[in-house]
Amino acid sequence: MSRPVRRSRPWATRSCRDCLGWGWFDRPRCKACWGFVAKATSRYCDICQRDVAAIDGVCRLCRRQAGLIAGPDNKTCVDLTVAAHTGHQLFIIGTLRPRGGPPPRPVPPEPTRVSLRSVPPRWTELTLFDMPRNLCGVSSKQPLLDPELAAFLSSRAARIAELRGWPPRTVGSMGRGIRILCAVQRPGERIRASTIAQLTHTAVPANHVLKVFEGLEVFLDDRPDSLDRWYHKHFAFLAPDIRAELDTWIGLLRDGTSRRRPRARSTIGTLLRLVLPFLTEYGGKYTTLRQVTRDDLATWLTNRPYRAYEASALRSLFGALKAERLIFSNPMRGIKGGRLTTTIPSPLTAEEVAEVAQAAQQDPALRVVVALSGIHALAAHQIRTLLLDQVDLAGCRLELESLNRPLDEYTAEAITDYLDYRRSRWPNSTNPHLLVSRNTATTTTAVGTFWLDKLVQPLPVGLDRLRQDRILEEALASGADPLHLAHVFSLGAKTSLRYTTAVAPSAAEHETP
Repeated sequence: MSRPVRRSRPWATRSCRDCLGWGWFDRPRCKACWGFVAKATSRYCDICQRDVAAIDGVCRLCRRQAGLIAGPDNKTCVDLTVAAHTGHQLFIIGTLRPRGGPPPRPVPPEPTRVSLRSVPPRWTELTLFDMPRNLCGVSSKQPLLDPELAAFLSSRAARIAELRGWPPRTVGSMGRGIRILCAVQRPGERIRASTIAQLTHTAVPANHVLKVFEGLEVFLDDRPDSLDRWYHKHFAFLAPDIRAELDTWIGLLRDGTSRRRPRARSTIGTLLRLVLPFLTEYGGKYTTLRQVTRDDLATWLTNRPYRAYEASALRSLFGALKAERLIFSNPMRGIKGGRLTTTIPSPLTAEEVAEVAQAAQQDPALRVVVALSGIHALAAHQIRTLLLDQVDLAGCRLELESLNRPLDEYTAEAITDYLDYRRSRWPNSTNPHLLVSRNTATTTTAVGTFWLDKLVQPLPVGLDRLRQDRILEEALASGADPLHLAHVFSLGAKTSLRYTTAVAPSAAEHETP
């Protein structure tokens, strides 16, 4: 009797009968399952309750699921019954382990040299949906998705902390914030400033973390501009053409041209606030600023309380539009805004001087401010930005950008006492400015106007009155000489004449024998 000829099944993509894995083969079972069937001890799996080949009551698919759950580092204690409550993870045959023996042992990577200049260039994963990150519930103990970036940021944070004298508590909070970010950010994904700002809710100083990310390619600054936000909020009622013309004017103020220098941010905000009342009243009548007439401007400026300032802002607006050829003629041409109101400086009374001296003894920082304003007549912005290098205690000199004068005994003593207080309060601070606060001690920025205004609240008068009193005293002692005042206090011509005019009668009485 002849032996029956076995007909081979065609090769095709099919599923294995036992392990349910997909692959390219010509048999009902894959090659691995054929070997498992030869060693099987039963034909029923107690875990998945299927009629398949099993060893000790566990089929090959359930054994693979148990090994998958255990992971590569926990092969010694495998729970073979895990598939009963987790189910099975299907797979493609030939992708889990390459043929030809066990996989090669991975070569340990070389130690990465962390550079403080920039993150090494790597591949970038493009995002399908631009969704904001939510750090609520993220722990710093979670596994890092980007260990290389975490190592680089930690080294950079340690370097910045050493340079700026951050306390150990701040350094620890910084490390925790970096681990939280690297636990949610995938390799190659840019970290947004809005995501870093969420660290504030986890007791992490977000402003310090932003200092670590500044200048890096992985950092995306998406913080909205407060000036743009205010502009879009208050000028949203205008017609689109008027908004476009205002955008051109604001662009010239910010960037400048070959004939126009860029304006400061505070100046742009002031100009926008000055033109807002006119546009609020007349903006509904126009679709473009080309329709504004000279009579409309003259009528509106007639009874305005700040006529001179508002006329100057409108002159800047229409002058810029005329230079850019967005309007046919300048309607502000020939309209006079009037003179700016000038106040007459007045000296302090004896009671005010005594109250200032008594209040200055309560705070070392306030005593320094009173000395610099009341003796050396420094303006508020000069006091806030005064550097330690500009104070020479050994040589008893005060060297500012345009001033070089001797340091009196009272001011030198006040600065010495304040430096002792600063060293005891912030011993590791590297801020180059003389005055520091709790927020600026770990940075390189100057104190703000809010901090200075709060500091001088105990005084009966403001810093302007202290400065005016000192300049009036010098004007009276010099015989009302405007050139002397301009040289000593770096004043302009009009400002010097305003002080000399205020003390002219008193100076004449002193000169009379």
